[in-house]
Order: sequence, then structure tokens, then C-alpha cells
Amino acid sequence: MSFAAEIRDKATTLWHIQRVKGLVRDHTQIGPHALVTVTEFHCTDPACPGLATRITIFGIDLMRREVILHRPVAQITAHHLRNVSAPRARR
Repeated sequence: MSFAAEIRDKATTLWHIQRVKGLVRDHTQIGPHALVTVTEFHCTDPACPGLATRITIFGIDLMRREVILHRPVAQITAHHLRNVSAPRARR
């Protein structure tokens, strides 16, 4: 793979990460003070060959919610986020 192709692939992945962050914010209505991270990684689970995506939401109350979707970040749509929710404070 050429250097230009590697840069293009990384730029594409970064674009999809930002897109998914926006989808998460829209879906959960968490507001601007929460931290959303999206990471694509190679899944080591035999039932999940290939790439997976980890979505982590840190609320302003320091509660954390983490979800792993067993698909590459480029394939994630709003439909896949139906089980993602904002962290809730414990009472």
C-alpha cells in the first residue's frame, strides 16, 4: 500500500469516527459537556472476526457508559445506536 493510500484510509476512518460521534450525541441528547470517544480496533473474539468499534460516553457527573459494536466504524448507522444510552447518575 502506498503512503498516499495509507493517509487516505486514515482520513476516511477519522471522518467516520467524527460522524459516529455526532450520531451518538444526536441519539443520546447528552449535550456539549459530555465526552464521546469512538475507537476502531481489531476484535480478538473468534465470534467477531475483523474490526469492531468501541463507543464510550463520559458524562459530566463522571459516569461512564461503554458499548462495543462488532462492525467497522464506517458501517455504523443511527440504527446501530439504538442500544446506546447516556450515562445515568446513581441515586
